[in-house]
Amino acid sequence: MSKKTLDHLLIALTVLCDLCFIATAIVIAYWLRFESGWLDALAVHKGGTPPFDDYLRLIPVTAIIWLLTLKGFKRYRPENNATLSAFWALCKASVVALIATLAVLFFVYHHDAYSRWVMLLATGFSLVWLFLGRLVLHRFRQAVQAQGVGVSRVALVGYDKREKKIINALDEKPNSGYELVGIIDANAELNRVPHLGNSEEILEIVQAQRLDMLFIASPTVPNDTILKILHACEGVPVQINVLPELSEFISGGTAVTFFDGIPVLQLRETPMQGVSGIIKRLIDIVFSLFALIVLSPLMLIIAATIRLTSPGKAIFRQERVGRAGKRFKIYKFRSMRANAEEKIGHVWAKNDDPRQTALGKFLRRWSLDELPQFFNVLKGDMSLVGPRPEMSGLIDVFQESIPHYLARQRVKSGMTGWAQVNGLRGNTSLEDRVNYDRYYIENWSLALDIKIIMKTLWAIKKGSR
Repeated sequence: MSKKTLDHLLIALTVLCDLCFIATAIVIAYWLRFESGWLDALAVHKGGTPPFDDYLRLIPVTAIIWLLTLKGFKRYRPENNATLSAFWALCKASVVALIATLAVLFFVYHHDAYSRWVMLLATGFSLVWLFLGRLVLHRFRQAVQAQGVGVSRVALVGYDKREKKIINALDEKPNSGYELVGIIDANAELNRVPHLGNSEEILEIVQAQRLDMLFIASPTVPNDTILKILHACEGVPVQINVLPELSEFISGGTAVTFFDGIPVLQLRETPMQGVSGIIKRLIDIVFSLFALIVLSPLMLIIAATIRLTSPGKAIFRQERVGRAGKRFKIYKFRSMRANAEEKIGHVWAKNDDPRQTALGKFLRRWSLDELPQFFNVLKGDMSLVGPRPEMSGLIDVFQESIPHYLARQRVKSGMTGWAQVNGLRGNTSLEDRVNYDRYYIENWSLALDIKIIMKTLWAIKKGSR
């Protein structure tokens, strides 16, 4: 049995278990609410105890809602569903399924005939059982694969740093369902990985080793050799994967598209375009305008206090670089002495920077110095969420020393970002910040923006941002 066959069987078994769990949850929730007598004090249902048959008829509708929701949250993928993040995803799916079920009851059925307590209890039971079911199936998968069933036998063709990453990944995840059998056409001696032979014997090697998958490193393996391998293996069920030379530029947004019938590998697309991009901009305008109106008294007080406690302007303007290298003036409440950058130039501020004023230290701790940036968002220089804009004087240095640094400029800069809510704020590792910013750009969604905003507000509340 191949890994793909095992995956399909376990997914089918997961769906079947989910249907049983959801149906059982409704039955037990009905019994607990109306027949056990334990929850009589919660509420008195109008018209007495509703017929059990009404809830039995509700099971198919509820099951369909749950299955569609779980599929939408990608809970039927073969990856590990027994982690804390998987449980959190199930929690979110449960909330959506509950809301959708209540909406159906309200608009389609006579909603007074159904108890919301039953729906709430059934959702809680379903959440717990769905996760436990996935945990059991995950353990079952590991036990089966430990016996060599449902394991894909993998071989590498050629060797370079990309093949090395695959070897390391397989070593770090021994229960991934992949078994590294050996390497073909290796130019280097590898003690841990057996050498299986040369690519001229590829068909014999595939059949003798019962290989399910080949990873070919291009251009370590020439194109004509790849073509020979493809032709030789046409009659055997082996999956062939080519690791392209430009792999460091290929991300989750990569796709194979067709230009007038010609297959094209799309390495990168322009993010935040279309309807979602328009919605993002509308959110920026509405939220920043609302914030400026609500916070205007506080901003006036801060500005007046700055002027009274230290000489100089209340608003500090500094040139930053945003989307596509566009330069703009960022606005901040002045948190340092006037002319603090004279003879020093563009440098990052430190937590205990001696140039800070006493009021400025307080403003920076609670992020109040950044409130004027809502004007930048309203103008369109920035967005609420995005990579933090860098000082123009540091761009040339960073783009030479940090790989893919300029990838941050593919989108508008933000008041907060994925790097910042993960603790990378201020004088922290720039390489890590760039990696987090690239992740945000490549995986952007409106839901991710909302998540970052909520995490930012929570961090500000704790005073840790």
